Amino acid sequence: MHKLIENYIQNIRKKDIYAFALKNDILLTEKEQDILYHYLQNNWEEILYGNSRDFVSLENQIDKDKFLKIKDLFDVYFEKYHNLL
Repeated sequence: MHKLIENYIQNIRKKDIYAFALKNDILLTEKEQDILYHYLQNNWEEILYGNSRDFVSLENQIDKDKFLKIKDLFDVYFEKYHNLL
């Protein structure tokens, strides 16, 4: 499962992040897309097995309302799928 997720993450593009955010009523700027893309590419294992407190480093880089929505989305999906990991 780990390798499958790693391959998926490596193939994610910025437009995928934008589309997912938009689907969840979060309108990201180009800069915010870049920040999230690089964070995901470099920290996906911590995200996968961690918790939303790991996002603290993003808090000052992304609009506060957007950050809170992203954090809430993470919590929802983590709760839903963490048992499958």
